[in-house]
Amino acid sequence: MKVFSIVLAAALVVAAGFTATPAGEQTVKEQTCSEVVGTNSLSYDCQFRVNHYDLGGPVTFAIEYSCSGACGPVLSFGLRDEGFSPAGVSGHMLSGRRLANGLELTFAFDTLQKQGSHAVGDAHFVMNLMVDDGQGGSQLMPCAVDVHLKSAK
Repeated sequence: MKVFSIVLAAALVVAAGFTATPAGEQTVKEQTCSEVVGTNSLSYDCQFRVNHYDLGGPVTFAIEYSCSGACGPVLSFGLRDEGFSPAGVSGHMLSGRRLANGLELTFAFDTLQKQGSHAVGDAHFVMNLMVDDGQGGSQLMPCAVDVHLKSAK
């Protein structure tokens, strides 16, 4: 019985290793931003943090929005300002797709900046969303989205 228990315990440990979530990249929403446009109150996911990143690997995250009036669709999405920061950090877009109330985006960091025992990088995006202007018309609302990375080593 003791041998059976040891074998069973070993099998469970091995099985857990195959079913556990990999320690790869994880993107976590940190903040939701709010804007008032015309008679609309708009909320959207605007700040994300990346954990456990391997340089060059994909970073995927979903930006969702909601509003009290008429809003949508997302008309465009891309890099804003300098795209990546601090100086020396670079990356590129891999893919994107529309969601019912938002977008899913995948990009990769090509280079990061060394700061002490860490490497850091920020990506700066803009989601352009059509919203009701409160006077019967529509206007484009640029929604800033930032992704921050600070590596463990």
